[in-house]
Amino acid sequence: MQNDYTLEELTDLAQEKIVLGEQLLKDLEKLESVDGVRKISKKINQELKFLNKVRNNKTVTINHILCSNLTHFGCLVQCLLNCEKVIHIDYPLPLEDRVSKLRVDIVADEGATWIKVIARNPKSLSDAVHGRTSYGSKNILEQAAEYLEAAESYPHMFKPPRVVFRFLSDIDNDLISKLQTVGITVLVSQTSEPVPRAETTYVKSLNLDITTLIAYVSAMTNGSANWEYNEPLLTEQAQWERESPIKPILDEYFDGKELLCCETACNSFNEILSILGGSKEKSRATDLFRRIHLLPDVTLTEEMKNIRVGGKIKARSLQIFAFGLRHKAVTVTSNEGFLRAARMQGLEIPAFVHDARALTEEKEKNARMLQK
Repeated sequence: MQNDYTLEELTDLAQEKIVLGEQLLKDLEKLESVDGVRKISKKINQELKFLNKVRNNKTVTINHILCSNLTHFGCLVQCLLNCEKVIHIDYPLPLEDRVSKLRVDIVADEGATWIKVIARNPKSLSDAVHGRTSYGSKNILEQAAEYLEAAESYPHMFKPPRVVFRFLSDIDNDLISKLQTVGITVLVSQTSEPVPRAETTYVKSLNLDITTLIAYVSAMTNGSANWEYNEPLLTEQAQWERESPIKPILDEYFDGKELLCCETACNSFNEILSILGGSKEKSRATDLFRRIHLLPDVTLTEEMKNIRVGGKIKARSLQIFAFGLRHKAVTVTSNEGFLRAARMQGLEIPAFVHDARALTEEKEKNARMLQK
């Protein structure tokens, strides 16, 4: 096969791949804040470095072209640019009875959709389904079963994510039917069609964290944010509040939902309020708790007991987040540190995250009011 191409033709093919890779890096710059994008960019750079080397040394072969991972990365980026609210790329998930982690190419819709991008040709896919493949490799139906099992193990907002297989080449209708029957959403497209969004999961119950209770009753979020405080952090929060008020966001999210709070969160909040709260903040807290169902703490599940306490993970916060999981309530919080640390230990917690606000009514006594 090598003899079918001249060195000049192979050089041109290598150049086409290089141009593709450089364009992919530009496309990914728009999404550099998404988890996993830097890792993919690094892999694309490695491919480009190799292709530039063999091109410049005039040692390029047809295998260098056919085996380049830039084809897969091109399909991945094309799909990525047509998804909404992507939060992870090449996301690893540990599964029982699996030596290596299962990798989800794209996690979109804030976690509600998992996408596997498949650039294999139709014959290769058909051969794999009918057992005409190398020993030990999984066919597409076996892969589908693994992804569906993982989705059950890693729910988003208490519901398994939708699993999408996006094929970049036409595939046999029989295979499409088999995948759809087991629960896979199949998209077949050689163009840059948008990936349809997942159905919105309606949240019925909310678990209010201490940070949310504080933010909701604070003087700062209730019309008194025009201050410069002695504490730089409070002055910064006041500026954020003037630019993006928290209370309307929380009121909109609370609307029509059951508000829950555990004893640990309630007791800790009341302790903080008694020390730092002003009379109006205390009055607002009383009004708020008339709307909240106060329930006992829950016993930690084995999964929660296995979470290591330390750093950003405090025992009190663990109890509050465990309460939300037990009652299948989304935890409303500004404690992003806990969520990140728990995620690092393999625990994904359904949460609605807002900016932090402090109790400030008493602090206003020593603060300077800003000119409006």
